[in-house]
Amino acid sequence: MIPLHIEEKLQMFQCEKYVVLREKEQKELVEKSRSGKVKLTFTALGDTLLLLSPECNVLPYLDEKQKGATSCADIFIYRRRDEGTWDLHVIEFKKTINTASLGKSRWQFIMGIYNARAVAAFLGMELENIYLYSGYRKDTLADMEHASLIALRASNNSSALKEIKQWNSGRCELILDGNSRVLALQKIQLDQDGEGSLSI
Repeated sequence: MIPLHIEEKLQMFQCEKYVVLREKEQKELVEKSRSGKVKLTFTALGDTLLLLSPECNVLPYLDEKQKGATSCADIFIYRRRDEGTWDLHVIEFKKTINTASLGKSRWQFIMGIYNARAVAAFLGMELENIYLYSGYRKDTLADMEHASLIALRASNNSSALKEIKQWNSGRCELILDGNSRVLALQKIQLDQDGEGSLSI
């Protein structure tokens, strides 16, 4: 069960901005963008709070004139642990994964985590772990030819090589609050119609 003090605070939220799920309940998560539509069937494995479209609901104090200040990930999932703390799961969707989209995703993860922590603080949730998810249709990095990797090494493009290595190992290094943190990154392979499933 979601603690009463959190349920009471959620009553102050616009009802279309969040969903509370119990174990085994499902929700279709839909994301529409210029690059296409995503429909992710989400199954809760325990008490879960979903914040929908957080990229449209960032902290109002942020200056939208500053590049990247209002960037944000696509979905926040707070999953309650047995001890009463919560894990934060942050999802970002991209049609195609390449070094450019990974760089953009990294910044959206950072800003998403900052916004998700602000919401958690308001609700009185203690966050334990943070997990990242990248949903995509096409992965150009996994298909990268050996010759392309050699060319990147030859051009001394260490940042691109680092991005590729992290992606292939299921990790993502972020600078949070001035400190480097390596977080687990789970891949969500979507089909050509942008559909997929996830259970947390």
